[in-house]
Amino acid sequence: MRRQDVKKAMKVLAATMLCTGAFALTSFAGNWINDANGWWYNYGNGNWPSSSWQWIDGNNDGIAECYYFDRMGYCMMNATTPDGYQVNGSGAWVVNGVVQTRNMGSGQAGNPVKNTSQGSSQDDEKSEGRSGKQGGLTLYNATPLLNHAEKKDSLVSNRENKSYTKCFRFWDGEYIEFDNSAGYTHLKATVFPVKRWDGWYGDDRMLLQVLSGEDEEFYATDDIYYDTKAFDIDVDISGYEKVRIKAISVNDGDYIGLANARFE
Repeated sequence: MRRQDVKKAMKVLAATMLCTGAFALTSFAGNWINDANGWWYNYGNGNWPSSSWQWIDGNNDGIAECYYFDRMGYCMMNATTPDGYQVNGSGAWVVNGVVQTRNMGSGQAGNPVKNTSQGSSQDDEKSEGRSGKQGGLTLYNATPLLNHAEKKDSLVSNRENKSYTKCFRFWDGEYIEFDNSAGYTHLKATVFPVKRWDGWYGDDRMLLQVLSGEDEEFYATDDIYYDTKAFDIDVDISGYEKVRIKAISVNDGDYIGLANARFE
């Protein structure tokens, strides 16, 4: 067996062992729930999975699929998980396009269950609740007031060569504006220079602004270069009923990516 084949086989085995470990946990009867931010799984006891893999038999046929839930408790779809595995449009773990399954057996719960971390509706309701203002607002799934930027299923950062899903892409002067009449107090996101075959040059510079609906700037990033590392922003948007995110060229420049953008 070639070295590459051995490495690939070991990776698949590691993922299988990771998901298999889920069955050592207590199973709860639960159900899938969809809200404005995506799909999450309610164990039925006030908890939900987060930052973890879970085996889930969604149609109660005794066969479970493996799903990854992000730190907010939402199922990742059409993406690469933080540990480097692929999930399809339904969120199921796939290898070479084939959905990986496991027989739940008569002793296993028929509904979704997978791995370690769990959120608590009592302890984390403010930061990771599932409805209204408490649950936050994922901007990728929200309807903007004004939209002069591109929504992209995925983008790659120029320096780290890392793939991000559910992104916005901005060129010089492009912007997107959202309603904040619900009174969220923070805009959080990951910002990075986007990798393209004909993209950034050594002296190119861009920045990202956050403005009120009246074009009052109240936040701006430092200059973004071709080799700028992806970084997180946490902007105080208290008191602003409209929030606009806009890219500005300082010296030529190229596309800026915005991933995991949300109001909290």
